[in-house]
Amino acid sequence: MELLKFATGNAKLSKRLIFSLPAGYSCPCAGVCKTFADRTTGKITDLPQYGGTDADEFRCFAAMAEVRPNVREARWHNWDLIREAIYSTESDTKKQLAVLTGVIEMSLAVQPVLDLVRVHESGDYYTELYMHAWLNAARNFSNMQFYSYTKSLGMWYNLRKHIPKNMYFTASYGGVLDSMIAQYPRTFKRYARVVYTEQEAIDLGLEIDHDDSHCLGDKPFALLVHGSQRAGSAASIALNARKKAGEFVGYNKSHQKVAA
Repeated sequence: MELLKFATGNAKLSKRLIFSLPAGYSCPCAGVCKTFADRTTGKITDLPQYGGTDADEFRCFAAMAEVRPNVREARWHNWDLIREAIYSTESDTKKQLAVLTGVIEMSLAVQPVLDLVRVHESGDYYTELYMHAWLNAARNFSNMQFYSYTKSLGMWYNLRKHIPKNMYFTASYGGVLDSMIAQYPRTFKRYARVVYTEQEAIDLGLEIDHDDSHCLGDKPFALLVHGSQRAGSAASIALNARKKAGEFVGYNKSHQKVAA
């Protein structure tokens, strides 16, 4: 049986399992960050959605990695396998949930023993059944901590009573359901907002996270825009200004934040 593919780190994060799906295609509630890479060519398409959010536009950080064929292959492999698991059984949601949970758990069982699992460096929870399967898997792997950024806030809210103690969700500000963050503050007490400058984070009263440690906390936080941004966009202009000032612009392979 084929298994899902995990990474064990990236240029920003280390010592954790990282699971990904294709950016954009699996992000039903993405807003200002909605970005796609063509499955065959890797060509990037920006398709920001402004309805439901007042966040500043930025290109999805993870999408640009899909210009590399090996990254695209791994993410589409996961996407295809998950959909195959769901639709290989009758249209009975209990059976589909059991099959998909099984695929996730079997795939986790053969991975290196690490304490942290980031679900979705790229991609998001695209159906409630899929989110529920990850909640089941997290509950059954209680020796690990699982965490996700997500814009699928409706699914999170609907499943809030099923979330195990070792699963940490962070509401990713900038999606079409942003209004839910203020509407249900007890559920969405931890959210992340992308900012263009450190001063903007200070003005918002938010600490900047560089290693996902805030994802396991209980307060909102900020992420500095980085990576390759759309030419001429406000995000690109802000990034170039930080580069000229010798400030943070991204992460290197030793998992450290770097200046220009």
